[in-house]
Parts: sequence; C-alpha cells; structure tokens
Amino acid sequence: MTKYPYPIWPWQLSQGFPWPRLQFLRISDPFRLDSGEVLPELLIAFEEWGQIGKGTPIIIFHALTGDSHVTRHTYQDNAGWWDNLVGFGKPIDLHQYHVISLNVLGGAMGSTGPHSPAEDGHPYGGRFPKLSLFDMARAAKILIDAILGDRDKPLVIGGSMGGMMAYAYAMLYPETLRGILTIGSPIWHSPWAIAFHTVGRQAIMSDPFFNDGNYYLTGAYPSQGLALARMADMISYQSPKSMDTKFGRLYQTPERDEFQITSYLRYQGQKLVRRFDANTYIRITEAMDRFDLREGDLSKLRNVPVWMVGITSDQLYPYDEIRQHANILREAGINVRFETLHSPWGHDSFLVDIVPMGKILRRFLQVMSHAMVN
Repeated sequence: MTKYPYPIWPWQLSQGFPWPRLQFLRISDPFRLDSGEVLPELLIAFEEWGQIGKGTPIIIFHALTGDSHVTRHTYQDNAGWWDNLVGFGKPIDLHQYHVISLNVLGGAMGSTGPHSPAEDGHPYGGRFPKLSLFDMARAAKILIDAILGDRDKPLVIGGSMGGMMAYAYAMLYPETLRGILTIGSPIWHSPWAIAFHTVGRQAIMSDPFFNDGNYYLTGAYPSQGLALARMADMISYQSPKSMDTKFGRLYQTPERDEFQITSYLRYQGQKLVRRFDANTYIRITEAMDRFDLREGDLSKLRNVPVWMVGITSDQLYPYDEIRQHANILREAGINVRFETLHSPWGHDSFLVDIVPMGKILRRFLQVMSHAMVN
C-alpha cells in the first residue's frame, strides 16, 4: 500500500481528497488492456470497512460517477453514496462483513485514469487508452487478491455500471466468488442507453475547452460540456412519475422565469463538474456502451449464483429489459434469481429508496449465508 503519489486536481480537492482511510495499491507491473495497449503501472484507490480480515468479504462496485466511498468510517466522516445501506446494524452489517470498495480503473478519484501522469510525466488526457469493463474487472482482481489472498471467497454487489462490472468479474473469475447481486444492470447496452451516453460525450467534446482531452494543464476545463452530459443523464435516471412528484410544473422563482425541473438539472450538472473528470466520463461510458456479456462464454457462470434486480420505474434500463436479460442467462443454464425493486424513483431508486432496497440486500445475504453454512 502507498500514499497518493500524483497531483491533486480541482474536482478531487473539492471532496477533501485523499480523504481519511482512503488507501492505494500501486502495481508496478505492466497491465495489458483488451485494446492491446499497455499501461506501464496501475494505482488503485480503495477503502475497507467492518470485520477486516475476519468477516465474510463483500466487494461493492460503484456506478458511473461513483467512487470508493460507499459509507462512513466514523461519525465525523463524510457520508458515502450508500450510507443508509452499509454500516453497523444496516442491511450490509459491518458487524458481520468485511466490505471492500474501489475506484475503478479509469476513474476520477484516485485510480489510474486520464488524469494520471503518462511516462512523459504529463497527464494522459486524450491519450489515455480505451477501456473495457473486463479491463476494470481484471484490475479489481489484482486488488482483491492483494487484500484477501486465499482467505475467503467474496460476494460481489453492484448497481448500474457496478452490476455490469460484477457480471464481467464473475465471467473472468467464476471459481473465486460466492455469488453476485446486480441492481438495474443489463448484460449489454441497448441503443437507448448508448444514445444518452453519445449525447453526453458529444457535449463534452464540443466544449471549446476540451482540447482533444488535453485540458489539465491549461487551467480551463470542459465544464459546460460535462454539465450538459450530466443533465442528459439525470433525465434518464428519473422517471415521468418521479419528476411529476418532485417538481410538477412548479416554478423556481416568484418571477416564474424558470421551472424547478430546469433549476434541478442545472444544479446537478454543476454539481458533477465540481467532483468529476470529463475524460473519465468519456472512457467509462465508452466501456459501458461496448459491453456485451454474450460475447463471452456464458457457461462459465453456471456455478455462480446470480441475483438480478429490475427496477419497476427504470427508464434507462427498463424493468422488462432486465427481466429479459435474466431469462437469457437462465436459458444458458445459469442459476438466476430475479428480484423486483418496486419504486417510483427511476434508475436512481437503488440509491434513494432505502427500505425496499435494504430488504433485497438482506434476502440476498441471508440466502448466501445459508448456502455457505450448508
């Protein structure tokens, strides 16, 4: 393990990076990507909670704009993105489990990515190679092996992109894990999902400050483009019902010159600019769009319990699409259990609708624990 060895960028600084208990694994060996390109070394940012070295290990993979900070370490710590579901006495109970989460390869918060120095000492920027979710899974495996060794097989949990990474990890390393839970996660990206990401990438690359991705040393970032990308994505994360419930046709100001939904989307765009990197958005969404689990040998998953959760109001990865993907895996002889997250809040339901999401997590862990005993 090592300290963070690289410059700290504005979106990292705004979050107090590197925050307490954030750790780094530096891998000096070259890392070959599916593209054929080679990264001379890797740095993986990660965090651990709970019964470290003793409890059943759980790996949690984050969504597109997430990071390793799943939950608090202390009461003084900043809240994590799944704070209400991971903790002592919570559905993923830290009295029982050893929880590990990492910032994915290509990420913006500590792991090797476009902001990292290349061999010439300058940030990769637009030179950073294209990634696959399988590349990200292989990098994660290096970290998991370094932490766990042969001590125990983990459970793997992920929502959205995190669930897609869980599929990739299970395909590559089926004998090394106990089971996976994916939430609102397809086994391939539909044209509908690709369309939203295409708009987001185009918005970034059209920003006058994008400079072919080589903006880090210019002092000007493609902030407008990244904000527009986030605004488009936030539409896909909601649902018509959730927008009507939250905002209706209410105005933001007494002058009635802006709707609340307009103000909300603008706020979310600017919020992401303060905590994320545009090049990371490009590289990770490209990897998501190219992902298709069917291109591999699905039979490798036959000994892996796969739990898939469909979200009833999901507009990005519709409920019927996830259920169809579950049936495709079943037809390939895979042990799939399909669960339904009944929620009106769209794709983001797994992050915000704590009670039904918590029940699904508890069921998964209870069944997996029973299987371990038997």
